[in-house]
Amino acid sequence: MSTPRIVLTGADQPVGLAIFNELQRHQAELRLVELESSDDFDSQIRGATHVVHAAALVELGLPAADYTAANVHKTTALLDACRQEELEQVIVVSTTETYGRRLPPWPVTESWVPRPLGPVLQSRVAAERVARTYRRRVPLSILRPAPVIAEGDGTLMRVIRHFISRPRAALVARGEAPLSILAGADLGRAAWAMVSQPEESVDQVFHVASAHTTWRELAVEACQLRGVEERFWNAPYPLARALDALRLSGWVLPEPEGVDAYISLTGRPHLIDDSRARVTLGYTPVLGVRAALAQALDVYGRGPEVNSANAEAD
Repeated sequence: MSTPRIVLTGADQPVGLAIFNELQRHQAELRLVELESSDDFDSQIRGATHVVHAAALVELGLPAADYTAANVHKTTALLDACRQEELEQVIVVSTTETYGRRLPPWPVTESWVPRPLGPVLQSRVAAERVARTYRRRVPLSILRPAPVIAEGDGTLMRVIRHFISRPRAALVARGEAPLSILAGADLGRAAWAMVSQPEESVDQVFHVASAHTTWRELAVEACQLRGVEERFWNAPYPLARALDALRLSGWVLPEPEGVDAYISLTGRPHLIDDSRARVTLGYTPVLGVRAALAQALDVYGRGPEVNSANAEAD
């Protein structure tokens, strides 16, 4: 395999930073691009062999038009530029959170129908659909990671920090709702597996996860890692929903700031089947729940400087 020349977007965000950290370990040339402040993608991807598009606007509370502009229009502009280059692969990083909160209690495959909640995830579904229209014009791959435990301020990390700071917060459904999680390092491993095997991954969609767990296990592990005594109150899901409907849930189920529909989030399953990535790409996660939490909670390093020229890997 010749040395890949990779353009990466979103390296200043948790998902993109996790991919950046892994790509640095391999013999690759990295060029970091910040979509928010650029429209001249032609010059920024010129000479690249791969483009990994991990940038997304996910901050809550903004007008829907902002998410459309950042997640849909910027993706379209980037893919238009990709059409002009002889690329080996374009990887668009999406998320399994676009499936909404009506998943069954068994792992779902890549064919599951998205039911996005709110303008953020609706725009990400729209961006993925736009990307699919380019499949005959660019060598497109789509990566759908499970909720990511990584350095940063994503929804899952906000909930985890909430568990640590309020160890008496109630968990709905007795905390038994199962979910798949993805460690930042394993996300990077999956991205590299796709980059290094374009013949296997182009025109494909892959789920990736590190482990299956439950919300209660996640809460207990996080508290133990930080030396906090875990004492969670159990609240059956129907009771939690009833209190929420009556606007009384704050008495026993305080919600983390910046987390939408916390009761529904922690009371419903989110299990992901990543067998296609394991079989087709040989993807194998290396971190379990505790290791993923330890890495995410103990890392305080700065992200890479975006808009730098070329960052040579070690």
